[in-house]
Amino acid sequence: MVRKLLIRGMIAGLIAGILAFGIAKILGEPQVDTAISFEDYVTAVHHEHGEAELVSRSLQSSAGLGTGALIYGVAFGGIFALVFAIAYGRIGTLSARGTAAVLGVLGFVAVSLVPILKYPANPPSIGNPDTIGHRTAMYLLAIVISVVGMVIAVNARRRLRDRFGDWNSTVMVGVAYVVAMLIAYVVLPPINEVPQQALRGVAAAVTDAHVTFPPTVLWRFRIASLGIQAALWSTIALVFGVVAERVLAADSAGQHPERAGHTI
Repeated sequence: MVRKLLIRGMIAGLIAGILAFGIAKILGEPQVDTAISFEDYVTAVHHEHGEAELVSRSLQSSAGLGTGALIYGVAFGGIFALVFAIAYGRIGTLSARGTAAVLGVLGFVAVSLVPILKYPANPPSIGNPDTIGHRTAMYLLAIVISVVGMVIAVNARRRLRDRFGDWNSTVMVGVAYVVAMLIAYVVLPPINEVPQQALRGVAAAVTDAHVTFPPTVLWRFRIASLGIQAALWSTIALVFGVVAERVLAADSAGQHPERAGHTI
């Protein structure tokens, strides 16, 4: 059964990866191109030579982006299927579609939304290359804290449900999760490396103009990044919910042949 769910999860992830590639190509890549152009301009102002491209930009934005989106989607779909196999029947009396939908929402919030709100994605020319390791570590730490908090919240709801009911227990653990994440936001170090001051100095020295990274480009890039994550999670949850329900129904019919005629 788990193998069947895993295969279908990877197929759902493949579909989600195709959609994510389309969103990244239409909404994200124009912002990346603008950011690269801005970076090239700053390099020219400094009279520096840019690094040679190991892979052409056209290949990066087409085959490279598509391959990465598909591999990411398939891997995500497989992990989603495994989590579904563990969670099904343990988070309430939900159907397969309902369980997949709940996992999709919880996963998006814990893995994508909460960490991105603390450490949003940045396009090229934003951030100090020397601190990329630190920034990556902080982002991964935010994901771990958020996921652990969500798992604790789900388990706590199970324990509180019999005493306080579904609605009250959900509100209680939801508030507790939000409070815990707010505390994590305060404790985790801030990272703000949008090069405003440095570029003002460059502009004053060369043209006496005010040069800053276009804020609309940064905003659109971050919205596109969040949109890609939302598309991945929602597509996997919806597609996998449908196919998982059929797999579980067929398995149930195989174990109980007398009920096969009543299975839709």
